[in-house]
This record gives sequence, C-alpha cells and structure tokens, in this order.
Amino acid sequence: MKESEAAVTGLGWSAPIEPVDAGTARRGILWQHAQIRAFLEKARAVADLALDGKVSPADAVASAIGDLRSMMEVHLTFEEKVLIPLFNVDFPIGPRRVALLLDEHKRQRGVLADLHLEARSYPLLPTLAAKLAFLTSWLLTEMLEEERSMKKMKDDDASEKADGASGGGHGLEE
Repeated sequence: MKESEAAVTGLGWSAPIEPVDAGTARRGILWQHAQIRAFLEKARAVADLALDGKVSPADAVASAIGDLRSMMEVHLTFEEKVLIPLFNVDFPIGPRRVALLLDEHKRQRGVLADLHLEARSYPLLPTLAAKLAFLTSWLLTEMLEEERSMKKMKDDDASEKADGASGGGHGLEE
C-alpha cells in the first residue's frame, strides 16, 4: 500500500478508534510491514558500517535502536487495536489467537526495551551494532512468519466459504 493508499483506508500508522474489517486490518498491517522493512534495511546498513568501524555519527547505532523501538511500539499497538476485536469474535480459536498475539508482542517489546535501555545507557558500546544486526534479522523473520500466518488464515477462510461452512470470517482476507 502506497502513502496514498494508506490515506484511502484511513489507517497508515494510526490505530483506529473504531473496529475495522479484516481486509482493512490486513492491508494496514502489510503497509506498515513494508515501511518497517525499509527502515530495517537502513538500520542493518548502519549496524554493518559500525561493525566495520565506519559509522558516523558515533551514536548512529543507538539512535537507530531508539527509532526502531518507537516504530515497533506504534506497529504493535496498531496490530492489537485491529486484530484483537476480530479475533475475539472468531470462536473457538479467536481467544487463543489473542493470547498468542499478546504473548508475542510482550516478548518483542521486552527485547526492544532491553536493547533500547542499553543503547541509552551506553550509546557507544561496540556490541550494540551486532545486537542491532541480529534484531533486524529477527524482526524480518517475525514479519515473514506473521504474513504467512495471515495468508494461511485468509486461505483457510476462503476454503471454509467454498465448503459452505460458516466461519468467523476473520482470516484477514482482502
């Protein structure tokens, strides 16, 4: 979704006040993932330069970590605002999906908070670059897995509809 497409859906980075349909939620999440991927590429480049001793300014790694934490906090909040209402009405598996989502987000927030605290306390610490490089890879993998899961839920929902079953319809279809 391009910037203009984000404006059309009314989402972008803003968590909606009112519940949204599954297709809008999915498009919003995928749009944010594209933005996060672009940032992760830049953050990884900063980490790689720092690992080679060529980063400028000296606190660029610490700054990238802080920016990444802020971006991810907005994204995680967005996901919770759009997905939890959809999952909560999708019985019997929806409440379990909520628990898994919240557990995953708690873990991600913890990793980001710990690294950000370290970056604020010791912004020139040489190991921050290696940790940032790892973090970028980890978050990219997490997003890919989430996107596969959304596609599977979408495919499962389409299969249920084709079979005439009445599922919750919250497979994040478009």
